[in-house]
Amino acid sequence: MNKDYTEPYMSSFPSHWNIPWQEFEVILGIKNSFSQRNLNFQAESHAETFLKNCGFDLTNQMHIKQFEQFYGEALFFIRHVLLDNEEREKYIVPSHLLQLNNPCDLLIFASSYHPRKRYLRLWCCAILKVMYAISNLQFSGRLQIIDDAREQIFKRIRNIIHQKSDYHLEFKFKNQIISLNKVEWKEAKTRTSIILKLLHKPDSIVDEVFDYLGVRFVVQGSNEIPLLLKLLIEADIIIPHQVVSIRTRNSLLSIKHPKKVFDFLKELNSCGTLSDQEFEDMCKNIVWSGHNSDEHAKRSNSFSSQHYRSLQFTVRHLVRTPNPAFLVLESMTNQLRRYTGVLRQEPWMESVIPQYFAHYFPIEIQMMDQESYEMAKFGPASHEQYKANQLKSVRERVLGNLLSFNEDKLTTQEI
Repeated sequence: MNKDYTEPYMSSFPSHWNIPWQEFEVILGIKNSFSQRNLNFQAESHAETFLKNCGFDLTNQMHIKQFEQFYGEALFFIRHVLLDNEEREKYIVPSHLLQLNNPCDLLIFASSYHPRKRYLRLWCCAILKVMYAISNLQFSGRLQIIDDAREQIFKRIRNIIHQKSDYHLEFKFKNQIISLNKVEWKEAKTRTSIILKLLHKPDSIVDEVFDYLGVRFVVQGSNEIPLLLKLLIEADIIIPHQVVSIRTRNSLLSIKHPKKVFDFLKELNSCGTLSDQEFEDMCKNIVWSGHNSDEHAKRSNSFSSQHYRSLQFTVRHLVRTPNPAFLVLESMTNQLRRYTGVLRQEPWMESVIPQYFAHYFPIEIQMMDQESYEMAKFGPASHEQYKANQLKSVRERVLGNLLSFNEDKLTTQEI
């Protein structure tokens, strides 16, 4: 929907071979949904059927209210997140959209090829893109259980972090201790941040958000990160078979060379050439810094600075959340017990309605040394710069040619 064409993607010539090429390209993975040039809804009945198949039945008042909520939020997001003050004055919302009485009109306006309605069409396309991101967020099951997930997962981690003083933290498991310079918790992403993230995805808007929750560990030197990683595995905070490997980003550590050095030192220790103390001392001096540049380039985030150095990965934890229906049933049976005076357990309850729901919930874990952390906070790899790059990309993807309208062009439009 970013490019403008003067005629529909399908000819009006009646034929079974009027192929919807744009849809083919999206389905076959050649292009993403944002690259579609236009919609093709000419009749209200067609638009109404389409919305119903997408889950919004316009005969249902609850569905209409939900659609209107998404519409209003999308309009606000575009005006107050994607446009600055000057642009809000320049790119005013068309009057048709301020008085939208029928959701079908949004699809029909987005399908218009009238030259004087091009500005209106671009606004409609932008709104629909944002609405789709909002619906992905709203109907994500993870948002419904995030409070339980935060409590259960963070509790496991906090149980093995000890505050020794105001400026001294320790990661302690069994008899092993790692000093930590800092621990930062991502309690939850804001709604705006999640919508931006869904919209900036390079391949498709339909993508899961994996970093609703997160924790960052900062140690003094990069050579301490392997030991911290080892302890997290032993404490079952990182469960290897539950790591979402495709999301791993490593611009900090290399294990190929350290493994060779370690194996060599171990062999020397086993044959008595190195004492146990010498072996320990030499292991501390193994250089772990570095990464596979090809692998890093392949997996790196396009909005992250080349100076951003960290080890980060996503691991899923099984979270159990109470079933509201079971709680209601339990309350009713308790009242029945008091009424009848029969105090007994009801084993059939859980066979009818499960007491808990179980879900895998992801958490993003980051590890950095102090130098990398300071670079990420205050240098060219800062989070503020990352967000600025992300916002710029989303503006281009969502607003596209709308931003090319100057005052002369606007005078030709029905606004």
